[in-house]
Amino acid sequence: METEMLERDVVLQPTLANKEHFRAEHVLSTMVAALAAAISIIGLRFPAIYGSNWGNGTSLGNDLVTLVVAVPVLVLSMIYAARGSARAHLLWLGSLYYMVYNYAFYVFGIPVTPLFVPIVAAFALSGVAVVLTMFRLDAEAIGRRFTRRTPARPVAVYLFYVAVMISFLWISQWVKFVMTGHLPEVNGSAEAYHVIAAVDLTFLVGMFFPAACLLWKRNVWGYLLGVAGLVQGAIYLAVMATVCVFGWKLNPGSQLFSGWFINCIVGCTVSLLCLAALLGNLKAE
Repeated sequence: METEMLERDVVLQPTLANKEHFRAEHVLSTMVAALAAAISIIGLRFPAIYGSNWGNGTSLGNDLVTLVVAVPVLVLSMIYAARGSARAHLLWLGSLYYMVYNYAFYVFGIPVTPLFVPIVAAFALSGVAVVLTMFRLDAEAIGRRFTRRTPARPVAVYLFYVAVMISFLWISQWVKFVMTGHLPEVNGSAEAYHVIAAVDLTFLVGMFFPAACLLWKRNVWGYLLGVAGLVQGAIYLAVMATVCVFGWKLNPGSQLFSGWFINCIVGCTVSLLCLAALLGNLKAE
């Protein structure tokens, strides 16, 4: 069964001209996976290492999902991509983009800690690996393999909706600040707004808007960016849902089934369904 799946999901193996890049992205991705696993294990064992900025279960939820979901997805997608799987290549790109997005919060959102250099290394290496992986992919060949039945436009609408809502959430608070002079806050912290809004508007909205527009036109890069954005979005929504669970456990009197928790679960589910809709319509050569 596994052999049949790989035969239906094969892409051209690396040529002699690009084997160097192929090896480089594997080495970088392996380093990212190792760093992410080590950071997560240390963070779960010693959560106070992040300081007070990441209290109430934020670091625990983040490190747990990164360790048990993001790292395995990255490692397994690398293995199957090496065997020629087009789906694995796209999942590989998406899991690397999650690492970029996730560790941007660590780099800019927490004070200097004993994990500072490993965190910066994970952020930087994942960014370089994303670029190399995108150059490695034959976008035209993969794009031609998505069938006309692929629900590209419904997925594009979902990506566009998420990008608009995130943009409205953060930009509306900035507009209020411009008009009133009152600093926007997240959970009572202006610094938290600064970091979260900056990362979301740069890495999330900056990916979802072009992915939605290109996917609506059925452009080949729309499929690639769309899958990457959905993988990143699904994993991070799982992070936020897990953070809610830890917050509920660590704060007596708090409620688990809040609107935010339900939105995270629904968003993660829709993202996974959209991802399955795209990858499920990747036909054989």
